[in-house]
Amino acid sequence: MNRAEQEMLKKRIEERKGLSEEESRKLDQLEEMINKIHFELFPEEYDAMMDSIADANDRRQGINPMSADYTAEVNSRREKLGVPPLGANGLPTDDASWNVAREEALRRLG
Repeated sequence: MNRAEQEMLKKRIEERKGLSEEESRKLDQLEEMINKIHFELFPEEYDAMMDSIADANDRRQGINPMSADYTAEVNSRREKLGVPPLGANGLPTDDASWNVAREEALRRLG
């Protein structure tokens, strides 16, 4: 287990302190739903995972390897959802998309 995984496990344990088994299960379901919705609504935030070496180097230099048309389309959709546009390197500038996904998950589970 690497350091990031250890930190995530610590956070998960801390979040569940004092919760019953049922409450913990519901929290797991909520987090799973948030992740699923985030991927459905904001797939562009996962594009960097498939970057070639050249694309990754461009992003590090602040250059967006995505086409201008795709970026404009994505930013238009993000604006409609109340989320800031992608940064100059094609990555999100904050976690507003996660807040939208959480609200939608709560609405669906509500």
